[in-house]
Amino acid sequence: MANETVSYSPIAQMTIKKLGCDPKDAIRKNVQIFLCRIFGEAATLVTKEARTGDMYSYLIGEFRAVTADGKRYESGKLFLPGSLQEGVAGQLTSNEGKSVQFGFDIYSNPDEKSSVGYAYAAKPIIKTAITDRLEAMSAALEEGKPLPNAPVEKKVEEKSETVKALEVAKQAPAPAPAKK
Repeated sequence: MANETVSYSPIAQMTIKKLGCDPKDAIRKNVQIFLCRIFGEAATLVTKEARTGDMYSYLIGEFRAVTADGKRYESGKLFLPGSLQEGVAGQLTSNEGKSVQFGFDIYSNPDEKSSVGYAYAAKPIIKTAITDRLEAMSAALEEGKPLPNAPVEKKVEEKSETVKALEVAKQAPAPAPAKK
């Protein structure tokens, strides 16, 4: 089973709602509800202006999610709840354009103080940190995978005078056998 490939369904953009998660379940059941696990690697933060004039942001990269009922999704565009996205965006901004890996188990909690009646909570499952997969891949390929038909540099060593003399002797015609 360790060698089996797990299949993820592609979606255009990943949001809690598009994953089929309902944070209002926390209100109905009056308990914390596990919604999903979202993880991936963010390369860029995009900020745009909505038709209403409000600004909104999303992450671009490679993202996957597994919902509480086991459904699996992947997308190149991710909208995370407020503070989670701000944390990933902060890492992206402060690390000179390098990608940021992250992973969260996301929950919904009943919250009477919130205008929507619930609040998101998250438990990090991996450390949110910069990653440089391309650099690691380049190093691995340069060490063990030369380009096809590429000239191979070989270190040429100077031959000693004795070795040169032996090579010349090998190329010379053999002497005729002596007559008795």
